Amino acid sequence: MKRLLTLALLLACATSAFAIKITYGPYVQAVTKETVTIVWGTDKTAISWVETAPNDKMHFYAEERPKFFQTVLGRKLPTKYHSITIPNPNTNGKAGFRYRAYSQEITSNKGGRTMYGRVASTRIFSYRHIWVKTLDYDKKSVDFILMNDQHGNDGVYELLNKRVNRKKTDAVLFVGDMASAVDTKQTSVYHKVSGRVNNLKNAETPFHEVPLFMTRGVNESVGKLGMDYLTYFPTSTGKPYYTVRYGSVCFIVLDSGVDKKDKAAGTDFESYRKEQAAWLAKTLESEDVKGAKFKVALMHIPPVAGVSPVSKELNSLFVPILEKAGINLMICGYTHNSVMHEANKKCSFPILENGSSTLLNIRADQEKMAVIVEDFEGNVKQNYAF
Repeated sequence: MKRLLTLALLLACATSAFAIKITYGPYVQAVTKETVTIVWGTDKTAISWVETAPNDKMHFYAEERPKFFQTVLGRKLPTKYHSITIPNPNTNGKAGFRYRAYSQEITSNKGGRTMYGRVASTRIFSYRHIWVKTLDYDKKSVDFILMNDQHGNDGVYELLNKRVNRKKTDAVLFVGDMASAVDTKQTSVYHKVSGRVNNLKNAETPFHEVPLFMTRGVNESVGKLGMDYLTYFPTSTGKPYYTVRYGSVCFIVLDSGVDKKDKAAGTDFESYRKEQAAWLAKTLESEDVKGAKFKVALMHIPPVAGVSPVSKELNSLFVPILEKAGINLMICGYTHNSVMHEANKKCSFPILENGSSTLLNIRADQEKMAVIVEDFEGNVKQNYAF
């Protein structure tokens, strides 16, 4: 009898060990006024969906909840990389809502017959409900945290877990080179942002709820990560360049690409930047941008002479268009130093280079915007007012 019980226990453990698992996420991406995209990964190929519920006191399964599947041309997509865009179920478009992510393993797909296995999901019982909001253009005050150039520094994610306040921080923005390398192994750096919500509660990170907006840096532009970038970080435009309007602030996110002139057979960033400049000129005429009190451009490589071999190209392509739109500030990284280039005859807006040992807090209401430079211990280094 004891042998049978031991065997049953071993079989149960083996089954559990080989069951599908959520390896990273979910985390929140590509948030707009109407939609939110939830991203996560699994260790096995699966079909996936998200269920949503209002952010009320009712049990998540007090009634049947709507399901949103990951599909392509009407077919549920088998993959290890899951990205599902869902509409805000609240009619006013402002209140937050709860969600739960699911993935069901595909155990076999032969001869046109698909076999399904176990389901992995985020918790709802012992784990508190996770929820998210769409962007509110009318929000009276907004609070953002910006970082860049951490190059795979594990400690930064622990820092953000402590600094990000789910109730007060509206979004976190990474301004490039958060990865240290570009091979498959190093893409896992970003998985640390999203934690492993399906395992221990102390692995939770704020990015299950707080939107994370990426600006692509040099390290995210080359190698495997450069090719798979939008798999990990989908955007509202389907490109690494896009806009984010939240309260009185509109961020214009630009992609400076690599920091070398096109010489390799596999690159054509010159054409890509020209395509982006055409998009920028059109987008800056949109009501989303023009209606914002403050306009902040984000780009990893500063368009400042002598900083990199492509700075002159970036300056000639993007600066005149941004000047015409009357932007208030550009924030860059790349140099690892904190430097403010004041507006001058060559560039009518200031360019702030944020260092690798500082972060920025941007706080804005309908009348003013403050950009506060802090070290990682929370000491204020500089304070700029707009």
